[in-house]
Amino acid sequence: MFSYQAHASPLHTLNPAVKLFTMVAVGFAAAFVYQPLVPGLLALGLWVTAWWFGRLPLRLMARWTGYMLVLAWPLVLFTALYTDLSRYAQPHVYWSWGPWTLSREGLVVAAAVGLRMMVFMSASLLFIATTEPTAFALSLAQNLHMPYRFAYGLLIAYRFLPTLRQEFLQLQLAHQVRGVQERGGWRGWWDRWRRYATPLLAAALRKAERTALAMDAKAFGAFPKRTYYRQIPVRPRDWAFFAAWLGYIAAVYHVAHALGMVGWMWVPDA
Repeated sequence: MFSYQAHASPLHTLNPAVKLFTMVAVGFAAAFVYQPLVPGLLALGLWVTAWWFGRLPLRLMARWTGYMLVLAWPLVLFTALYTDLSRYAQPHVYWSWGPWTLSREGLVVAAAVGLRMMVFMSASLLFIATTEPTAFALSLAQNLHMPYRFAYGLLIAYRFLPTLRQEFLQLQLAHQVRGVQERGGWRGWWDRWRRYATPLLAAALRKAERTALAMDAKAFGAFPKRTYYRQIPVRPRDWAFFAAWLGYIAAVYHVAHALGMVGWMWVPDA
């Protein structure tokens, strides 16, 4: 899920800093609403943007959706069963047993919470899938004036993830070649974790030490400022993307307000 998808799309050529602020604005717009219409429309806009302007494969997006549903399902279930119905004058209760109560109001709030979680994850995945890590680090240093030590530190940490994944796959293949039997259940999971943890930790430490030596050999961080061969400018189309999303957020809120489906901070009365 958390990997860059290289495509020649308009979304890939946008400035990473402006794209980041846009996704933060989308997440903030969905953060305080307890009705499902607003986060639902925002999630739909994110998926259309990723598919149409980011040219991400539909099969990949469908797999992401499955992961999101699995992650959001427990939160949605507990929200539906534990919604405080004392805020409603006449709640519509469908089923009740002990501390658990299933009501129409609880289902509405649970749907809003689940869709809000999907907005957060969709915005994150859209940014990660369409933003080159090197361009993001350069944008942090050039556009947001972050100290380049921290910007490149984030870049190195981001690039370590696929490297560690490759190390894990090599360990699995090495164990298969040596005839190590894989057992199921919790005991099998514990045995696999014990076998893989030490080699992965040693590989991570070895790569971190080599990276630190390489940076030190090239005098990284010796000067407060540095020059850049690759420039990441902020162009009018970047601001147009940001303005278009602000306009979409405003339109979504206008429709929700006209339908009486905007609840800020607290659940609106039924």
